[in-house]
Amino acid sequence: MIHNVCEIKPFPTRMPDELRKWYEKEAELRQRSLNLVIVEALTEHKENKIKKEEEIKNENI
Repeated sequence: MIHNVCEIKPFPTRMPDELRKWYEKEAELRQRSLNLVIVEALTEHKENKIKKEEEIKNENI
């Protein structure tokens, strides 16, 4: 999932201060950017959701 930075449009988002502070601390501890930590969290959430949907679909077969 490597993208050219010029191809990625900014996406401002609002989040509760407590959540942002938690992600900022996580980024600091991992020595990563806040953006990267949030993108990883969203990607993981997406992959987990797709996996669960596939499992449900397979159960119904």
